[in-house]
Amino acid sequence: MSKEIYVALIDSGCSFETYEKIAIDVEDNKIKIEKQKDINFEHGNVIGNIIKDENINIYDIQVFDKNLSTTPNHIFGALNYLKDKKVDVISMSLGLKTNYKEIEELINEFIKKGVVIVSSFPRRGEDLVYPASYKGVIKVTSEGMCLDDKVVALDKEKLFFGANPFSNVKNVAGSSVAVAKFTKEFCFYLKKGFKKEEILEEFSKRIVNEPK
Repeated sequence: MSKEIYVALIDSGCSFETYEKIAIDVEDNKIKIEKQKDINFEHGNVIGNIIKDENINIYDIQVFDKNLSTTPNHIFGALNYLKDKKVDVISMSLGLKTNYKEIEELINEFIKKGVVIVSSFPRRGEDLVYPASYKGVIKVTSEGMCLDDKVVALDKEKLFFGANPFSNVKNVAGSSVAVAKFTKEFCFYLKKGFKKEEILEEFSKRIVNEPK
């Protein structure tokens, strides 16, 4: 029997029904939990539609504003909201250029509890991007050599994986989509009762050799 899996999607919001919906709002540096605002762009919908599946319960957390931008306070607020929730996977198709210790501490708390954190990473990885660069976070990037939606390993020891970066919406592509496809396949195995280590081992059999 397929297990119930709980996935937190921290993104721009989904217009379809999900397990739970909230928005993070920040006013005068105060973090507030609000109802979601209108969905004015496709990003969250595309990502959410890739992940959603039978027995996948999505916490749909809106952190992007109408300009498709977010702040560390929004991301911290989303993670803090999830601290006491039943969650198996936190999926973030986003990245910050600066390390914020408060976010790192929350990420470490989740990882210690066994929550899987997945976040996007630059294709070549020249720069550090957070939360993907934190220890224990699974880094996912776009891998154009993937001709299907199967995850591949780029560097298993560094928890660095790749997936097909293309969606059915032309202007939503890249690492964001790759993160969603990783999350979907990872959860497919979770539902079957596989453990994190077993799933990553399975993914690691599919190796893409980087060009010299």
